Amino acid sequence: MAKFVATDYKITLNGTNLSTSLASVELPIEIGEQDTTAFGSTWRTRIAGLKSGSITLEFLQDFGAGSVDATLFPLLGTNGTVVVTPTSSSVSATNPSYTGEFLITQYSPFASTVGDLATLSVTWPLTGALTRATA
Repeated sequence: MAKFVATDYKITLNGTNLSTSLASVELPIEIGEQDTTAFGSTWRTRIAGLKSGSITLEFLQDFGAGSVDATLFPLLGTNGTVVVTPTSSSVSATNPSYTGEFLITQYSPFASTVGDLATLSVTWPLTGALTRATA
């Protein structure tokens, strides 16, 4: 896959495809740094520490059966498996999937102003490893 416009992401939560109810996704992955500078050094030295991540999802709110509210509300306070792929095509070397278990720490069923599209945004921390698959 070459450069592309983000129009066809596939995002599932515990196997439920929520792609058509999402307007954006962000999956930052970070590695902590540990300072290893010793006395006598004039430059800092560092090594990689622990990895961490989170996911931010912006939903278009939907109260229909099997949709946003029905999926998210019961998961509050539990872990959920999220899978993100760049397109809805099969997972491959050019369409990798990223899978992680996230702690569902927040959900705001109502986050809109009068006359606006009903949306909500959540950010959940990764708990454990994030895996990248190409098959």
